[in-house]
Amino acid sequence: VKPVWPAHTSTIGYWKYMQRYGIIIHHAAALVTARRAIGFKERITGELKAKIQAVKEKLNRKVYSLPGEGKGMTRKVKRLFKRLEEKISVHNGLTRFKQESFRTVWHDLKQLALSSR
Repeated sequence: VKPVWPAHTSTIGYWKYMQRYGIIIHHAAALVTARRAIGFKERITGELKAKIQAVKEKLNRKVYSLPGEGKGMTRKVKRLFKRLEEKISVHNGLTRFKQESFRTVWHDLKQLALSSR
């Protein structure tokens, strides 16, 4: 048994492994936990960047088609995308501890996932 810091395992599992392997969020989080125990870093891949871009485009389309509060790209979501663009470019070069810290890319991706449901 090896203790592992569990921060953001559900978020990483949601964005990187849930759809790829067709598993539920809890199994994806367990996969991330196991990868951390082995010593892997969770990098931002091109595939993940494409998913984020697809969410952004989907929200932009909703802005023009559906009027109303909370539908499409809100100011809060725009700020999230701006922060993500700044953080994603430096994320892969950080140490594992800095990648897992509270105000990293994964925190913003969690907020994006919750706001885009």
